[in-house]
Amino acid sequence: MVCPYDDRMRFFAFIAALIIALVTSCSAGTGQEANLPNGAALLADSAKAMRAVTTTHFAVEVEGNSPGVQLRSAEGQLTRAGSAKGVAKVDEGAQLLELQFVIIGQDIYLRPPTGPVQKLPLSFAGTVYDPSVILNPDRGIAAALASGTGPTTETREQVDGVDTYRLQVKFPAQPLGSLVPQLAQDKTSEIWVATQGSRLIKAQFPTTYGSTTVHFADFDAPVDITPPS
Repeated sequence: MVCPYDDRMRFFAFIAALIIALVTSCSAGTGQEANLPNGAALLADSAKAMRAVTTTHFAVEVEGNSPGVQLRSAEGQLTRAGSAKGVAKVDEGAQLLELQFVIIGQDIYLRPPTGPVQKLPLSFAGTVYDPSVILNPDRGIAAALASGTGPTTETREQVDGVDTYRLQVKFPAQPLGSLVPQLAQDKTSEIWVATQGSRLIKAQFPTTYGSTTVHFADFDAPVDITPPS
């Protein structure tokens, strides 16, 4: 025969265990947040680390619609010297075109879905998106990180298989505006900085039409960029 008293005791024990688990969980979370590193120091370390990067793989995703922004996505490899190669998707209104590109010096080579490769001045890329300046230490992402204000460290999490700190920070129009068309200056950006090495793994920037997200990987890997045949 089961005693009602025993049932009540089991029930109270279960509730007590649940409360203890919740309190312990909350306390652990609070401690973790309290132990996060200073946002300003993380931002400065990331700017320094990105200034030293010689090559990287990048991926850009554009969300939202704006008549002044044709780029929808771009992915490829680039060097600090400004050479780059990859694939970009461009909104031409009636259709989405996929263009293979190679940037060397002051020239850009574009391979459309049909037809031969076109060699154009690099200034043409500026009308869509020019990735060649991303690793430029004075005008690229390192300079943009150094210009950030009010950084706060939010949490620690995995991004693209890398352990990172997520920060909130605001950026001025320059130099980030040249990398992110129509940057919304009155809104906060989010960046993910590697816990080891401080390199920038991901960044999400608010724009007047939506957002632009950038991923970085394969830092300092060998890259061979030559004119297409």
